[in-house]
Amino acid sequence: MRTTSIHLLLLAALLPMHPLLAKAPFELRLWEGVAPGSEGVTDKEKVVERGDGKTLIDRSISDTVTPTITVHLPEKAKQATAAVVIVPGGGLTRAVIDKEGNDLARVLVRAGVAGIVLKFRNAKTSTTFNGIEIMEADIRRAIRLTRFHADQWNINPKRIGTFGFSAGGIVAVTPLIHPQGERPDEQDRIEKQSSEVAFFAGAYPLLSMQTEVAGVAYQQLLFGDQPTQQQIDKYSAELHVTKNMPPAFLAHALDDKGVIAENSLRLEAAYKKAGARVRCFFRDTGGHGYGIRDQGNPINKWVNSFMIWIQEQ
Repeated sequence: MRTTSIHLLLLAALLPMHPLLAKAPFELRLWEGVAPGSEGVTDKEKVVERGDGKTLIDRSISDTVTPTITVHLPEKAKQATAAVVIVPGGGLTRAVIDKEGNDLARVLVRAGVAGIVLKFRNAKTSTTFNGIEIMEADIRRAIRLTRFHADQWNINPKRIGTFGFSAGGIVAVTPLIHPQGERPDEQDRIEKQSSEVAFFAGAYPLLSMQTEVAGVAYQQLLFGDQPTQQQIDKYSAELHVTKNMPPAFLAHALDDKGVIAENSLRLEAAYKKAGARVRCFFRDTGGHGYGIRDQGNPINKWVNSFMIWIQEQ
C-alpha cells in the first residue's frame, strides 16, 4: 500500500499542474530591512531572461542585495507537509532561479511538498566580495524563516530540508554538516529558530572544497584570494559525515565537467562508511546543468527517483 501511494504521488507530480493543486507562489524578504552584511552595498540587481519569457521562463539573477524566498505551497492537506529549501546554481555569481529553482518547486507542490526557492546573495557581485559567510547567513535565515512560518504554511517543522543545484550545493549542504539548533537568547524571533535540516539533496552539486575537486576558483569565491586549509576542510562535506547524519539524495552524471561527479561520489562514500542513509542516482553520461528537464538522457530521470525519495522523508 505504501509503495502504491508513493507511485500515485509521483504520477501526479509528473502531470501538468491543476490550478487547485497549488496555491499561488509568493515572494518574501529574508530580512525586513537591509540584510546583515549588505549595509552600504550599491549593486542593482540584474535579471537576464534566457528563455522566451512566455512558454520558457529561464531567468538568471545577479548582483542580489536583498535576498528572498519564493514560497510554493500545496493546497492545505490534513497533515503538515515537508518543505524543501532550494538553492539554485549559477557559479556562485548568479542564481539560475527558474531552471534550478522554481521548476523543481512546482513539481514538489504537485506531490504535496512545499518548495521554497532561495534567491541568495552570491559570493561575488559587481562591487562586493561576500564569500561563504553571507551565503551561509542567507540559507540559514531561509530555513529559520520557513520554520517560523511552519504553522501558517502547514509545514512540519521537523521535515524541512535543503536541495542544492550545481554550485548552490555548497550553500545547501552547509546547514547539514554544521547544524545550528535553537538560539533562545536571540532578540529576533526568527533568529531564535533552529537552522537544522531533516534531509539534504542535490543535483550535480558542488560539495567539496578540496583543490582536486573544487579547483582554486571556487575556493577563492568562498574564502578570498588566500584560502586556508582549515577553511577548505570546514566546507568539504565529506569530512563531516557521522552515523546520525540526516539522509541524503544525490544525482550526478559521471561525465559532468562543470561540477565533477567526485563531489557526490565522495559524499556517498562518507555516508556509507559512517553507516548513514544515502540514495544516489548516477549515470555515465548527461553532462551538467540540465535541471529537471528531460533532454532524452538517462540522467534526466533523476527527478522520478527523487520524488519517490522525498515522500519517504
